[in-house]
Amino acid sequence: MSGGAEMIAGAVVQRVAGMLGQAAWERVELLQRFSDDFEEMKGTLITVKAVTADAEKRSQRSESVRLWLKKLKSAAYNIEDMIDELEANTKIWRSSTCPS
Repeated sequence: MSGGAEMIAGAVVQRVAGMLGQAAWERVELLQRFSDDFEEMKGTLITVKAVTADAEKRSQRSESVRLWLKKLKSAAYNIEDMIDELEANTKIWRSSTCPS
């Protein structure tokens, strides 16, 4: 290759490498934010479970509170199922991409 072509090829390679590096960094940041949000969601679910358990003890007199608790518990169970599924999929993904 001539000097000019080598310079252009070098610049293209450098640019592509920079773009790939930026894309990888953005993915790492996205995964970190997701991980933080996921942990926060798990903490919130623990709080919801504690509140519903306490509220159930106090709900003997109110049908509307019992109905609200039923809906809240259903939502909490759905979220718990999503968390379990996500954790299982994460383990599968890690074992397939990071073999021991």
